[in-house]
Amino acid sequence: MSKFIELHERFWQTLDNGQRAEIRRVSTLEDLETLPAFYHLLGYFGPKDVKQWARVVFFLPFIEKHNNDAKQLGKQFKEAKINEKRIFQIVRSTSPNDLIQLRRVTQQAKLSSINWDTFGKSLFYWNNISKKHLIQNFFIKLKDEE
Repeated sequence: MSKFIELHERFWQTLDNGQRAEIRRVSTLEDLETLPAFYHLLGYFGPKDVKQWARVVFFLPFIEKHNNDAKQLGKQFKEAKINEKRIFQIVRSTSPNDLIQLRRVTQQAKLSSINWDTFGKSLFYWNNISKKHLIQNFFIKLKDEE
């Protein structure tokens, strides 16, 4: 089991409703790093890479289920009829606004599940390549999807 799937499970199984609500209510990654609930969740992983883990935790409250076969995020945004301007807004924004915009779009799309291994890696290593993958998955239709 990947660390991202494990973190997702820890979020939903070990934190109580109040702790999950604290994490859900933060508006920035910086705010997240001042919450005891964040460190209760990450205690298992240790203090290394806190900023990268914060990017993953920032999204945990908004996609409750893990599914190995879930479509990629860009495809799910397309199916949820997210306006392409919102996707470009994410891609063109700089940190931390890009992640704040991505979280808003994720909330708007009301995703039922995601592959947390893939999505978690994308957030953990969030960069221009991750953004490029998001936009390509939003626009490019593969042959097996026709």
